[in-house]
This record gives sequence, structure tokens and C-alpha cells, in this order.
Amino acid sequence: MEKQIRQILFSCTLNAIRSVMAEAFFNRIAPVGWRGVSCGVIAGPADGFTFAVMEEKEISLDMHRQSQIFSDFNSNEIDYAVTLSIEAQYHLDKWGKSVPQEHWIVKEPFSSDDSRENQLKQYRLIRDEISTHVYELVKRIGNST
Repeated sequence: MEKQIRQILFSCTLNAIRSVMAEAFFNRIAPVGWRGVSCGVIAGPADGFTFAVMEEKEISLDMHRQSQIFSDFNSNEIDYAVTLSIEAQYHLDKWGKSVPQEHWIVKEPFSSDDSRENQLKQYRLIRDEISTHVYELVKRIGNST
């Protein structure tokens, strides 16, 4: 009998920046038998800066992807959860302790008065921070299976 794929949920506020990055990094290096999915507290529009900085790491995102929210998932379908915003952590707490979880403190990249290049710098910092968290998570998961 084939083992079922285990899912890890990455969540943030809009499912447009941080959780999308985490999902993409995780799926690029996921241990065998795992796959990442993502959601937000509310559905956000696609974020062009997210797509641009992920392309720099040779990770292409679907510009037409639909943002997902917590109600799109059932807690019994998720094997592990990571929140990347306080709002997401609050929503995940509603699931109780049924899903093992952790919270990453990753700031939002919003600053509308900055130049395009300054905004890209902020997104790159966030991207690289999330990448580091994901690589550490994959090591832990890989060591526990």
C-alpha cells in the first residue's frame, strides 16, 4: 500500500507574499512524501514583487494562482502547520492542538512610499529569511522520518 502524501500548511495574512514564498521553497526541496500548501486569513491579490524575487531564485510562481484561506482546508488534512503572521497564528489556534505547529516571525514587506528598488530589497530580505527557515524545517522533518 502506497503511503499517503503528508501536507504542511504555510499561512500568513493574505496568502500573497510570505506563505507563497514558503510553500514554493518547501515544494522545491520537500522530503519524499511531503508537499506544501498555503493559505491566508483573507485572500489577497497576486503580488508582482513576490513573483519577481522568486524568479531571481529560479522559482516560477503561477501568476493566475488563486489565493486560499483557512476555510479551504480541513485540519485533519494537514500534518504540520507554520504561521508567518500574528493573524494567521490566531486563526490556526482555532484548530486547537490537533495540528503540530510553529510560528515564524517574518515582517511584512509593505512600504508604499519606497522606490521600486527599495521595495525589491525588502522582499529579497524576507525571501532569504523564509528560505533559511524552510531549509531548517526540511532538515528537521527529514531527520524525524
